[in-house]
Amino acid sequence: MNRERLGQIRLPSPEDTDPHPRLLLNGRGIHAGETFRALFPDGWREITLEMSQKPKGPGCWYISNPGFTHICPIGLFVKE
Repeated sequence: MNRERLGQIRLPSPEDTDPHPRLLLNGRGIHAGETFRALFPDGWREITLEMSQKPKGPGCWYISNPGFTHICPIGLFVKE
């Protein structure tokens, strides 16, 4: 049976000292360019996560889809 797994995008591990650390989803690091179905107030939307060189830290992550670039991906519930 093919079941989708839900998870929440989380801050990187405190041991990740990279200036552009990977966000975590169900214990694994997220890669730039990954696409997810994320839960928003109006329902599930497909989003793609990207990484900027500025700023440094977890704030370098953003949603690249038009109309969603102002929303922080940390804390979003997504389907894997």
